[in-house]
Amino acid sequence: MNPRLDPRKAPRQDRSRRTVERILAAAARIFDEDGYAATTTNEIAAMAGVSIGSLYQYFPNKDAILVALGRRHVETVAAGLTDLLGGVEPDADLRAVVDVVVRFLVDQHAHDDLHRLVAHEAPRTPELVAELDRARVLLVGFASELLAGRLPAGADTELVASMMVAVVDAGVHDVIIRRPAGPARDAAIALTVATAGSLLTVTPPDCRARVGAARRSGE
Repeated sequence: MNPRLDPRKAPRQDRSRRTVERILAAAARIFDEDGYAATTTNEIAAMAGVSIGSLYQYFPNKDAILVALGRRHVETVAAGLTDLLGGVEPDADLRAVVDVVVRFLVDQHAHDDLHRLVAHEAPRTPELVAELDRARVLLVGFASELLAGRLPAGADTELVASMMVAVVDAGVHDVIIRRPAGPARDAAIALTVATAGSLLTVTPPDCRARVGAARRSGE
């Protein structure tokens, strides 16, 4: 980790935790209203009702605050998916589950301005990229557990899960950024679900066998 982006200390008392909560809430609001680049730590401290010295006790700069907000966003979405998928029956229709998951993610992101900031507007520090990568790993894990034992013979479960996450991630972000609420958004959601669902019946070719055959044909 980059020391410039690590929290300087963890809040251990209720008062300290409340201070950090105010700082994060204020930062999320100002980042959304004024843009990340234009925001200063002095503005965050003023809105949070704390001194700039108190802010610096916990965060060395606004990049560190953004990383903390990104980490919280990942944890919130992961907790929501855990609850959502925890109630899925073993014999549930997988396409219906994909539909529920896609709509859950759209709702989460549509009502969370922080997601747009973290995913599309904030500078790509290694620490923020690490949080986004962690979110993808969590999603692939969820998908792999859901698909285990339910794909055609010979299918690579982890590969299918990874590609489903890629399709859903791209579709959800396109919906949020480019499709206002209404028929166009509904159609885009339905197409995302259909595209991701189509992977459930595809048996990926044996790439190793294909490479071996290509090498032999070139000999």
